[in-house]
Amino acid sequence: MTERLHDEARPMLQAAANLAADFLDARRDSPVSGDESMAAVEEQLQAWDFRAAQPLEAVTAGMFELLGRHAVRSDHPRYFGLFNPPALPAAIVGDLIAATVNPQLAVWSHAPAAAAIERKLLQLFGTRIGWAAGEVAGTFTSGGSEANHTALLAALARRYPDWAKHGVSALPIRPAIYVSSQAHLAWIKLARAVGLGSDAVRLVPPTDGLSLDADALAAFIAGEPDRDPVLIVATAGTTAHGAIDDLRGIAAVARAHGAHLHVDAAWAGGALLADEGQALLRGIELADSVTIDPHKWLCVPMGAGMYLARDWAPLESAFAVRTGYMPSASLQRRDAYIHSLQWSRRFIGLKLFMALAHLGVDGYAQMIRRQLRLGYELRHGLQTSGWRVLNDSPLPLVCFAPAIGGDEQNEAVVRIAAGIVESGVAWLSTVDLGGQLVLRACITSHETTREDVGVLLDVLDRARSKIVPAPAS
Repeated sequence: MTERLHDEARPMLQAAANLAADFLDARRDSPVSGDESMAAVEEQLQAWDFRAAQPLEAVTAGMFELLGRHAVRSDHPRYFGLFNPPALPAAIVGDLIAATVNPQLAVWSHAPAAAAIERKLLQLFGTRIGWAAGEVAGTFTSGGSEANHTALLAALARRYPDWAKHGVSALPIRPAIYVSSQAHLAWIKLARAVGLGSDAVRLVPPTDGLSLDADALAAFIAGEPDRDPVLIVATAGTTAHGAIDDLRGIAAVARAHGAHLHVDAAWAGGALLADEGQALLRGIELADSVTIDPHKWLCVPMGAGMYLARDWAPLESAFAVRTGYMPSASLQRRDAYIHSLQWSRRFIGLKLFMALAHLGVDGYAQMIRRQLRLGYELRHGLQTSGWRVLNDSPLPLVCFAPAIGGDEQNEAVVRIAAGIVESGVAWLSTVDLGGQLVLRACITSHETTREDVGVLLDVLDRARSKIVPAPAS
């Protein structure tokens, strides 16, 4: 059996690659909205009873059909939703190589080339952040939540020397995480996971409702003298509306309190590969640690996150263990299992390495510039057509609504979004902004063109015309 599978590996993999290429070729002509029927999914799955062997090519074709039909096609050029872009072909190849070789990254000695590749990438992004070469610590993660979890653990280890041994119950003061109320609320789950409880997450309302500024943060902390700010988080590119917090001002507040400053740049951090992106995120270099998700703006397959930091010491305090069954415990080589949460894990960094090697930093920069420009064109087109644009992010994410208010706006937004999604022509989401429901469109795909933005503007105008009066000229 094993010999037969080995002999068939080449034709099986080649057939799968051809089917994958066909899937990519066909996506632009596919509806963006999939069939959500659970009954239809279950009916198709009944055919897979696992009783008899089936040709791999037939199984592969069946999976592409099933997954493509029953899903929102976030890989589509007219998907304007959350941060789930299609993967670059080079990044897909990187995932294939990682799966084929299947290296073990817990220790350097088992996969020195793979470990060195990931270290090279972390150094590159550390220098793009603005840190000095050679001063970058960190690890690849499954995504932003794990990277932010790592930040919280590092902050606890840094602030409280006895925490790693005795836990949070032995702390003489109430640790607190200060973060914008507009931030990603994974922080609540993370606070629960480390035993702090969700009440430790102090959600600071931004003065303008969008981006957190230093004065609002300082005043909020001053009002809670019984809490110890162990971690202060600045968000660079909020999920809802693309706001960038006052990175420099928040850094000053963190320094004043001796707190660990973490910048959650899970989405917008990818823009650091372009000079324009570095300018938008000025102040990020003041962070103690940063989260970036390559599976967002950098278009590699999920999941791929990065935790970048200035210092290895908090990671060693949080994660270092000694066991008799591991081949080493090298601080010099920075064995991953004593500097990160995971032990055995996938070679996450290779897909990013492949994409960077193929495109180069300049190629990524061109992609980022083009998407920033498309975001501006979408914003301008909406304003020209009489929509109210309700955020001012420089990132390619626009929140907008028809020129009405109150409950009428909420109802119109729901109906417009539903109509567009049901059409299958495009996909966009809704979001609560200052207590009102608004439409949200984000440029996520590296394949999105000006023509795609034009299609979205056209279907929005047609959907609005059926629901609300035409705007005054």
